[in-house]
Amino acid sequence: MLKKIILCVIVFVYPQFALASGKYLSPLPLPNTEVLNLESKSCNTNCLRDLLRKGQVFSFIANVNKENQNDAIITELNALLSALEISEIPYFMGTQKPFFNIALMFPRKSVGRYSSTTTNVVLSYLLSQKGRFNFEIFDSKTESLEDVEAVLQAIYAKGYRQVIAIVTQEGANAINALDFDMFVFIPTVHKMQLDEAIRTPNVIFGGISYAEQIQELSALNPSVQAVSFYDTSLIGQQMQAYTQEANPNLVYAQSFNLKENPNSSKEIKSLKNILRSTRIFLNTPVTNSSIILSQMTYNDIRPSGVYSTQINYNPSLLSITQERDRANMYVANSIMPLDDLLVENARFLNADLEYNWINYTTAFGIEYFYTRSMPGAKRYFKEKIKEQQVQYDVEILQPTNTRFAPLQ
Repeated sequence: MLKKIILCVIVFVYPQFALASGKYLSPLPLPNTEVLNLESKSCNTNCLRDLLRKGQVFSFIANVNKENQNDAIITELNALLSALEISEIPYFMGTQKPFFNIALMFPRKSVGRYSSTTTNVVLSYLLSQKGRFNFEIFDSKTESLEDVEAVLQAIYAKGYRQVIAIVTQEGANAINALDFDMFVFIPTVHKMQLDEAIRTPNVIFGGISYAEQIQELSALNPSVQAVSFYDTSLIGQQMQAYTQEANPNLVYAQSFNLKENPNSSKEIKSLKNILRSTRIFLNTPVTNSSIILSQMTYNDIRPSGVYSTQINYNPSLLSITQERDRANMYVANSIMPLDDLLVENARFLNADLEYNWINYTTAFGIEYFYTRSMPGAKRYFKEKIKEQQVQYDVEILQPTNTRFAPLQ
């Protein structure tokens, strides 16, 4: 199924963004940093390199134009614009911004719950940039190699050369097995989750690293024996493997899924002697984690600490558990604060950029492509890409009564 997004309709409602979530934003525009080129002398590529070598970064930025740029120059330019928080280069951008073209693909049968929110993330980001764009959605139906190849061919035939692919590990492996003349960004999968090494240089992986988060959590009181509860899904089993690897003193591990075993919560009581004074890793979704936490409180089980990854960085954890349930709980997070207006714009379209990591990484993917095409565009993200994988910081937070607070 091919679905065309009609830009004029969206632009018509865009001014209403000012009322998002009941917050009235100031009508005054936010201040921007711009760089103007006041020199009449032209500067070629060698001239730009000399400016960089001399540390004359503002002269370098001001002199970049469409005649003297190449991939290396654009890479240097993007890094400087991000570091200096410069939003516009008027002479480089020109008086009228060109169209930005982007395709969003997903297999609706397997990632249907993400289809509407990621679509809205793409729209809110592009509308925040206030440029002209073409945006089209492609449904691959399934993640089989044949269906993925067919949809990528359809995308190429429509003239798109930049694709955001919302897929599971199955779809990521299919993309990794194909050869194509496009750039694909996969926000949902970390490259460590691939079955094989990356085959094509045209793919960027934007998934967060559960392994890095678990390593950071495991560094807290590492001498204390560890216990793990994990989900039976593929992701849950992977997190269990990361936990085992990072904690040689893991003394007990148990799958926990109420749908598969309705008696799971009752079994917590029998584990009292094992769980007491240990470090407990909750590699389980919010609902199951909340049940484990409440059962430990009910049975007076007091662990040394409770640790979890991005999977439980969710405000619902604060509402469905008691504060005493979360005592000595630590949650790893890789979602960094973003510009308030960008967050509000996304929220207006029912897309969460504060807690939903797939929305967050999708927005990063759009920015990655957008700033490649529009080097002078405003940047919202600080993350970098290394060896085809987005690099995220990991912060450890504690769920308090009303929020996730940084460690003191």
